Amino acid sequence: MYIDTYRNSFAVDVLEYFKLVKLNQEIPKRRISSEESSLQPEHVNIDVDALEKQSFEGPNEAGDIDGAVEQMHDFKDTRDPFLIDFTGPEDPEHPHNWSTLKKTIVITEVSLLTFITYMGSSIYTPGQEQIQQEFGVGHVVATLNLSVYVIGYGIGPIIFSPLSEFAIFGRQQLYIVTLFLFTMLQAGCALVHNIAGLVILRFLTGVLCSPSLATGAASIGDVVRPKYVPILLGLWSGAAYAAPCVGPLIGAAMVIAKNWRWIFWLLMWMSALLLVTLIFFFPETSEDNILHRRCERIKKITGDDRYYTFKAREESKLNAKDIAIIALYRPFEIMVKEPIVQALDIYIALTYGIFYLFFESFPIVFSGIYHFTLIELGLSYLGFLVGSFVAYAASIIFLHYYADRKMANGTFTPETFLVLAMCVSWCLPCGLFIFGWAASVHWMVPIAAELLFVMCDFNLWESIFSYLAVSYPKYVASVFAGNGVLRAGFACAFPLFGKAMYDNLAIDGYPVGWGSSLLGFITIGLALLPFLFYKYGPYLRSKSKFTG
Repeated sequence: MYIDTYRNSFAVDVLEYFKLVKLNQEIPKRRISSEESSLQPEHVNIDVDALEKQSFEGPNEAGDIDGAVEQMHDFKDTRDPFLIDFTGPEDPEHPHNWSTLKKTIVITEVSLLTFITYMGSSIYTPGQEQIQQEFGVGHVVATLNLSVYVIGYGIGPIIFSPLSEFAIFGRQQLYIVTLFLFTMLQAGCALVHNIAGLVILRFLTGVLCSPSLATGAASIGDVVRPKYVPILLGLWSGAAYAAPCVGPLIGAAMVIAKNWRWIFWLLMWMSALLLVTLIFFFPETSEDNILHRRCERIKKITGDDRYYTFKAREESKLNAKDIAIIALYRPFEIMVKEPIVQALDIYIALTYGIFYLFFESFPIVFSGIYHFTLIELGLSYLGFLVGSFVAYAASIIFLHYYADRKMANGTFTPETFLVLAMCVSWCLPCGLFIFGWAASVHWMVPIAAELLFVMCDFNLWESIFSYLAVSYPKYVASVFAGNGVLRAGFACAFPLFGKAMYDNLAIDGYPVGWGSSLLGFITIGLALLPFLFYKYGPYLRSKSKFTG
């Protein structure tokens, strides 16, 4: 029962490779007749090469790997007896037809993977003071261990996102291999004896943690029917948002109980436990990879190499230059040429940078003013966690009572999603002003400001990402890849200059007042963007060569 339920999991793959198990695989029925012979490649009266040349216009016209494949070969002869596809809408191997329990397990695993690897960014921060003392380095150098981790998971998706879209790779193998390396390198972080080695290891672990952030949403979309995707993606986003908030509390507990090295030992054991779970209970979710595996099994059973999947065959025709243009050049081209993408990317990147700046300002406020212990300081970040639940509820209300009705009555446009951003954009500057000037007031006031910040930040992501996805459907992977690099760059830089900025702008009794206000004034200006694009977005999209 386990073998059939979790076929295409890593454990079953290993057993199948060593011929310890044999999976049942239905072979497509073919009629032995003159009709079949007429369908053999040498008898099909279709100039496939001509069709390919006619339909494929090169990587400059393809939004992502899938787009390139579709353009390379628009013709698909469904009568071809050697073409492997799902047997129909009720095919049990299709992820949409899995049992509710199996889907729940997969979604939980993806969320846990995102949570643990994303938590790796902030779990380090409580041990920073001990690291400074042990290695004899200053605050900025020690902060690099946070910054390089963040820039690592900004760069990683440029590599891993295209790989996950290839039928031959899929998602499961990518998760397993990178998580294994991520887990092993945590031992290196725990045992390292110089700051340079720790910074390098933190960068590498940042890169290796990125597949869950790059393709986690895609994995959930694989197993969930479209109408439920926004709800479950919100839950996955909540796990991603909660992770950096919980990290400082867990890290503080390790520092108090042992020392900073035990932060990484704990992260290693958490990752190892999840790795074992994924090995046995995480099946492949990519439809293209499932079909590729089915095709390979049928080839082995029949000894006939003529069986193929459409996606895998056409992917083999993409060369390294095509892939490089799609993965490395396209994201930055769109960001530079598209004013909508450029402006909203900067808005998202700034809010992301401010979020990581809180890891510099919280010790100044809660330890410096309210004299919180290290554990209490870790608890102070939980305001973000509570705020994410409130923000998620607000996004569900918006989708149900506004966006769905717009779709139902035929008045929906991509700008519909910007209404959510327009409604919450005021929360971000308000939260920053309250946080900055609440010193000497009760400590609950700056924590309440966290709720305002998250109400805007969480829903800003939901709104803008949805708007960009609908506005640039053909190039959505490139748009999100460019966004990821930019926001990681901001999140990497902000903690490095944060303490210096707050110290230079501090006044008596208000150590982060003017520093937070400076950011608040900038966000007031950026809050106008959703209103401007709500009005002028249709015109700008009509002039773009990237919209669809």
